[in-house]
Amino acid sequence: MELIVNIPEKYVLNHSPDELKLLLKLNTAIDMYRSGQISSGAAVEFIGEIDRFEFLYECKKRGVEPQTYESIDELEAEVAMLDQELI
Repeated sequence: MELIVNIPEKYVLNHSPDELKLLLKLNTAIDMYRSGQISSGAAVEFIGEIDRFEFLYECKKRGVEPQTYESIDELEAEVAMLDQELI
């Protein structure tokens, strides 16, 4: 899916379009992760340009604690997603 966002140019001066796109995706994913809407694996998939360790590091920089799993099924799904990334 492609989403077009119009941003006033005065806010883009310090970033290239690619840097701004990554920053917007990262901040959105962190917000969704913080609120429990997505897992860290889903956040990494949403961003598409960083790995799980980079994502968790960015969360830590922003004071977002790692989420805990509510069930063993949720943990196993996350592990399976990570296994597929390594292939």
